[in-house]
Amino acid sequence: MDMNRKNDITVDVKIVPDDNSEQSVNIEKGATYEDLLKKLDINEESVIVLNDGNATPIDGVIESGKIQVLKITSGG
Repeated sequence: MDMNRKNDITVDVKIVPDDNSEQSVNIEKGATYEDLLKKLDINEESVIVLNDGNATPIDGVIESGKIQVLKITSGG
């Protein structure tokens, strides 16, 4: 058993509008939403992160919940 796994948490992430299905992501306990976005290779400047429907600060620590990453698009 990998000792680091004890320090991981699993969160459900849905990326909108790219992916309508949820994916389970393992991330280190104490990680921030910024860490999660880096792991998913998503630019933090182009999204809003929601946890259980509430906007979260990018430097907030992930506790649990269902995370939704809303990609912002603009036309011009």
